[in-house]
Amino acid sequence: MEIRICPFGPLQANLYVIVFGTDAFIVDPCVPLESLELDGLKVRGIFCTHAHYDHIVEAENIRNATGSILLAYEAECPVILDSRKNISSHSFAPVTVLPPICALKDGDILKPADFAMKGTDDFTITVLHTPGHTGGSMCLLFEEKTDEGVNRCLFSGDTIFAGTVGRTDLGGSMPDMLRSVQKISNLPDDVRIFPGHGPATAVLAEKSGNPYFTALKYNDII
Repeated sequence: MEIRICPFGPLQANLYVIVFGTDAFIVDPCVPLESLELDGLKVRGIFCTHAHYDHIVEAENIRNATGSILLAYEAECPVILDSRKNISSHSFAPVTVLPPICALKDGDILKPADFAMKGTDDFTITVLHTPGHTGGSMCLLFEEKTDEGVNRCLFSGDTIFAGTVGRTDLGGSMPDMLRSVQKISNLPDDVRIFPGHGPATAVLAEKSGNPYFTALKYNDII
C-alpha cells in the first residue's frame, strides 16, 4: 500500500491516493485530476469522508474522467448533492455533484472483490461512522496484510487532526465528536492517521498528547 498526499487550495485540504499495484483509491476528491499523476492506475473508488465543499470540489470531474464510483456515508449523501448544505454556495462557486453516490454504513467492510479487483492484494476497508464535524462524517480504516504483519491506516477527514479535532460549528456536535474520539481511541495504537488537513499522526500519539483524547483517560471536562 502506497499513500500519496496531495494538499490543495487555500484551506490545504488533503486528497489521498492509496495505491495497490496498478489500482488506486482516492479519499476526499479536492485536487484537479491533472495534478494527481495517475497514469497507469485504475481508480476503483472515490471516497468522501464528509460533504464540505473543500473535500468534494473535484468529485464530479474525477468521477467522470476515471469512470469510478463515488462513495460516502449514507447520512452525508444528500448533503453532498446540495450546494446549500455542503456550504459551497455560501461564499464560493456552488459545487455540483450528481447521483448516484454509493451509500455506506457503519461497520461496512469492503474487500478487493467489491471493486472488481483481481490482483493478489489482501486488504480491507472498514467504514467507521464518526459524527461530530458533520452528522455523516466517516473515517476509513485500511488494513493490509503484509509479510511483516498488518499495516493499518485511518483516513479521518476532519474528525481528527494532529493534536486536536475538527470544528463542530458547521452542522456538527461536540458530544458526537467526543463519542467519535472514544471510538478512534479504541483502535490499535499503531494505526497511522491521515487527516483532512495537516500532517499525519497515529493513534498512540493522539492518546498521549491530544487533549480531546487525554480527557477520556483522566475524565477531564473540556
